[in-house]
Amino acid sequence: MPNSVSGFWTFSLQTYAQPEIASICLELQERFGADVNLVLFMLWAASRGRRLESREIEKIAELVKDWREQVVIPLRLARRALKSPPREWPAQETEALRQRIKADELEAERLQQNAMSLFLAVGQAGQPDSPLAAAKSNLTNYASLLRAAFPEKHISDLANTLSAARLSSP
Repeated sequence: MPNSVSGFWTFSLQTYAQPEIASICLELQERFGADVNLVLFMLWAASRGRRLESREIEKIAELVKDWREQVVIPLRLARRALKSPPREWPAQETEALRQRIKADELEAERLQQNAMSLFLAVGQAGQPDSPLAAAKSNLTNYASLLRAAFPEKHISDLANTLSAARLSSP
């Protein structure tokens, strides 16, 4: 597995585990239709000193659109549906199924990230910038693509994880 591929996945797991980051990402997903993997990609690119232009963000979003809609989201919906199955259904078995689907959902997201990380690895995507400035720009440009405006506090909190946690990938 190329370093950039495993680097993005490792970065995502570490970043998502930071206090408040998961809840911010999930709020952006629920309120604005953001793809958490794309939010994390905006931060990962920034951690590598890359400020992405709107057209580059649109290109990466298009690259993963079908996978997200046909694989990731259906798995997420199935997992969520199994949180509260009808009471007549065997609880232990439906929970075991939910856990298997959760593992498959994570694997689908990891595969999505593989494709995304290659986008940054190939060519010269993005312009050089400081990680903090790049993160704010990348997140703002991604929000614009969604025809949204992410709350400034969320953008700051997400961008500040780069310096606070010193999460920069090689």
